[in-house]
Amino acid sequence: MHMYMAVTADKYELPLFVADTVWEMAKHFGVSQNTVYSSMSKGLSGKRNGYRFVKVEEETE
Repeated sequence: MHMYMAVTADKYELPLFVADTVWEMAKHFGVSQNTVYSSMSKGLSGKRNGYRFVKVEEETE
């Protein structure tokens, strides 16, 4: 299972928002789902906006 996070665009990468779906993340930040997917796949730094999107894999036992 995986989750999506928006983190600060600095060396600390502090969490700003956590969502179960890309749709929730996009809605919260007022961008399209394609923007979220695109910035994750391209590995954009997020310096312009002050945050970047990452996909986090959850370990399940």
